[in-house]
Amino acid sequence: MYKYPIKFEFPMVSLGRQVDVKNGDGKFIMRASDPFISFKDSMSYIDGSGKEVYRAEGDTSFRFMFQFASMSSDWNIVTTDGKPVAYVDDYWARMEEFKDMNVNITSSAPVMQSDGRADLGGVLGNVAANFANNFADNVIRSNVPARLVYQIKSREDGDVLGWIVPSRGTGWFDFLPYSTRIQILNLPFAARAYAPSYEFKIGNLYGPTVLKLQKQRDLLVDKYTLEKVGELTDQQERWAIPALTLVAMFERTRVKKMADW
Repeated sequence: MYKYPIKFEFPMVSLGRQVDVKNGDGKFIMRASDPFISFKDSMSYIDGSGKEVYRAEGDTSFRFMFQFASMSSDWNIVTTDGKPVAYVDDYWARMEEFKDMNVNITSSAPVMQSDGRADLGGVLGNVAANFANNFADNVIRSNVPARLVYQIKSREDGDVLGWIVPSRGTGWFDFLPYSTRIQILNLPFAARAYAPSYEFKIGNLYGPTVLKLQKQRDLLVDKYTLEKVGELTDQQERWAIPALTLVAMFERTRVKKMADW
């Protein structure tokens, strides 16, 4: 359906967020724009003829006039006639290598005596073991860094369609203390050189990467490219490309805010 690599290009200066999506052969696909001043939390996607093809609606129907006062965190992408395309939500997840971490502490003490009476020592031992396991798991979850991923779901039945996750190198940068990231990005040209990448996966968060979104290093304008590294159907592309367009816009804004802190 599309020719890769697909290009996402942001204007050098614009009032409101805006990104142009172009085919690998340079042909214009669509433009997604979020007006800076609006009372409705929604974005529009238009094709080359200026016709609206999709609309992204925030989970709050009203915002306080300006873009930075948007209250929405979840976005529903629909066609012009209201048919659901995809539902984009952000989700904090731990790195894959930590997903099975646990502390296995068990008690070998029996909970019953030979005459059928409860063995208090065994019961207390198991309670202590369960408490230790829960405590250790909570400590691991609170201390192992999490990364922001985007979950794409079907609006009709809530099924998970896919995930957009930071690549490993990008993920480790996000694990640095916020003040450290700001100091790095505030170095001369560091924000322009910072080139995060993201992996698109179908269905399973830990499945193979199908598409890779990569920020390009450029001194003037922000550009992202979308490479195809796996197989996906035309039907999957219909919801994947609008969702990736939205995420590219959000991630570009996030990096700019860190650099401008």
